[in-house]
This record gives sequence, C-alpha cells and structure tokens, in this order.
Amino acid sequence: MAATLEELALELSRSTLEAQERRETQLREKGTSVLAAASVVVPIAALAAGRGPALAVVPFAAAALAYFFCARACGAALSCRDLRTGLLGSEMLRAARAGEAQLQGIQAGAASYLDAGYRYNQAILDSTAEHVRNGVASLTVEILALVVALITILVG
Repeated sequence: MAATLEELALELSRSTLEAQERRETQLREKGTSVLAAASVVVPIAALAAGRGPALAVVPFAAAALAYFFCARACGAALSCRDLRTGLLGSEMLRAARAGEAQLQGIQAGAASYLDAGYRYNQAILDSTAEHVRNGVASLTVEILALVVALITILVG
C-alpha cells in the first residue's frame, strides 16, 4: 500500500501502462486471428472458380476484395508502433539529483512522465483497435460473399 500520495500516483501511473501493454497484446492476438480466418478465401476461391458457373465469379471477386481490405487492416494493427512502456529510472534519478529533489518530488515527476506516456500510447491503441474492427468488418463481408458464391455454385 502506498504511504504517500506521490507513491500512490506512481503506482497508478505504472499500472495503467501495464494495462496498456496487455491491451496491445490482446489487439495483436485478435488481429492475427482475424487475418488467419480471412485467409480461407484464397483456397476456396481457387477450388470453386473452375467448377462453378460464371455468375459465381462476382461474389468470389467481392470476397477477394474483402480479403485484401482485411489483410491491410490487420497488417496495420500488427505493425510495430513504439508504445512507451516506462521510464529509465537512472535518468530520472540523475535529473532529480541535479535539481536536489526529494523522494516525493521524484515520485511525482515519474508519475507525470508515465501519464504522458499513457496519453501517447492511448492514441496508438485506439488506432490499432480501429484497424482490428475494420479487419473484422472486412472478414464479415468476405464470409458473406463466400456464402453467396457457394450458394450460386450449388444452385447453378
């Protein structure tokens, strides 16, 4: 348990950055899963394109286009983004000693620095989450187009 307000602020700031790191991992895992699920279009399209009626080409083309957008969105979600995950304690200590700061001042400064990192990271995580959402939407379109294509093949 924190003994001072400065310790509490530092603990809270540190825990929010750790939560952001966990969220980034979850988003990357979701992006990878969506991309893996979307990759089904290529083999299905290859198998069915030669056997189905000409009308089936349209939904297969739509599915392939949706796959492209899904892969693009998931790729953007998986790309490296330079999240700020903490601070260098030795640099903080050197700055504090140069200014003759006390422990509470160091803790308050560290909390402020970590809070700035949180705000910086949040914009990156929001963007990554949006890419994953777009990937899921594209996957949904892809699956619907594949269902239409398969129905066209079965009926035709």
